Amino acid sequence: MLAKVFTCAMVGLEGRVVEVEVDISPGLPAFTIVGLADKAVQESRERVRAAIRNCGCDFPMRRITVNLAPADRKKEGPAYDLSIAMGILLSSGQISADLSKTALIGELSLDGGLRHTNGVLPMVGLAQQEGFDYAVVPEVNVKEATLVSGIEILPALSLTQMVSHVRGEDVITAIAGDTTPWRTARPHSQLI
Repeated sequence: MLAKVFTCAMVGLEGRVVEVEVDISPGLPAFTIVGLADKAVQESRERVRAAIRNCGCDFPMRRITVNLAPADRKKEGPAYDLSIAMGILLSSGQISADLSKTALIGELSLDGGLRHTNGVLPMVGLAQQEGFDYAVVPEVNVKEATLVSGIEILPALSLTQMVSHVRGEDVITAIAGDTTPWRTARPHSQLI
């Protein structure tokens, strides 16, 4: 079954929405990531495999192909881990959800925890500009993520918490992005 989820990437100073397509098919067990992925993205196979097992889900022993589209843009860093893991869980039928309006951003630890991820502020800003309603970010990144207005932030501690959220067992409370204007009038004494 094919699953599609979304994340964001920073390529130099430009941001791009990345569509993460996951296909699980019969065949010898394999886990392949395509789409100009660098070493850190390729290493996500091991982080994702361990995180899925350690969050109480089954890692499918089938042929797994992950495509990071568009394929002609280089993908760097570990921020794709959460989207790959959620794509695998959707494709294998372990969870069911419509994540088409949600950007999934975050690096996974082997136990399934979400680690601090660099570049969250511009990635959430891009997600908002591209019309996403929600952005899932590691809880440690929530302060910078909520600086972006017009998008709701879901601060997640772990893959386990995300699975529970999607299943409706333990819903993560969304935090609205900052609605305070950047240039608020302040007394001169507060500016010094």
